[in-house]
Amino acid sequence: MEMIGSCLSMVVIYSLYFSTNAILVHKPPIIHTNHPYLNIYENSPIGTSFVVIEASSQTNDVVTVTPHDNATAARISLVPVKVGVNSTYMALTKLIPDRETERIWYLTFQAHDSHGDTLWTLPLHIDDVNDNAPFFVHDHFHAVFGFGLTVGTKALHVTALDVDEGPNAAITYSMKPHLVTHPSSRYNAFDIDPSTGDITLKEALQHGQSVYHYQVNATDGGIPQHVASALVDISILDFGVIG
Repeated sequence: MEMIGSCLSMVVIYSLYFSTNAILVHKPPIIHTNHPYLNIYENSPIGTSFVVIEASSQTNDVVTVTPHDNATAARISLVPVKVGVNSTYMALTKLIPDRETERIWYLTFQAHDSHGDTLWTLPLHIDDVNDNAPFFVHDHFHAVFGFGLTVGTKALHVTALDVDEGPNAAITYSMKPHLVTHPSSRYNAFDIDPSTGDITLKEALQHGQSVYHYQVNATDGGIPQHVASALVDISILDFGVIG
């Protein structure tokens, strides 16, 4: 009877020992970075470093870090700085980021040691640079009015767009006579709002001027600035408003 009791005690002790070690053995590695918000400028060259990834083994094993999926592996490479129980890797770009194509890269890393794996996804935000010029929705704008057009009337609206963001996409409009060697003061009759692109009559029309030819420019607020141009023709007739 005493022998049976001793055997049962040994089984219980061995089971507890095995269970405790199983819990310890299956602790996965820890992966982290000191930069939780990741960003990089678009058009950064291939090989640009953007973050340091660190991983630590909880079971005193050698821990490695690799890209987890094909999408991550296509965009970045990991260069080992130190490999051991505590490992460090430098992340470098393998592609040139383009914000207009992809605003965020979702990168998934895998930390691995002999007792487990840990997956970790980080978003890499692509910051805008002024790499796009504005563009007008039309190359040529037309308007036809009667001579009785009153001062303050909006004659035309032009629109330009820019696919950049923030100040790089902020557009300022301007206007000047087009293909006129020595423009007379009558070209001062129309003016453009620099913010909205509205073209209005600001001075009374003069007889004898049937068509006004202007070039409108759209300038963005980036550095360096980019400019787009379009043409505007405003025809004035001697009878009622045509359109």
